[in-house]
Amino acid sequence: MEVRLLVNGKEVRLKDFPQRVLYNLIEGYVKSLNLQEEPRQVEVHVRLKEDHSRDTNL
Repeated sequence: MEVRLLVNGKEVRLKDFPQRVLYNLIEGYVKSLNLQEEPRQVEVHVRLKEDHSRDTNL
């Protein structure tokens, strides 16, 4: 299992629990997509809204 989290291009070191949670969340989501081939690597890119601190509907 390899999980990397980058924020603003800088890697954030994850302890075991957050790493497993992120892995299981993404793995479960991808498996639910019924893809035609088995995924080997998954990349997720998220761009936050400019002023997300005031938005309660993230």
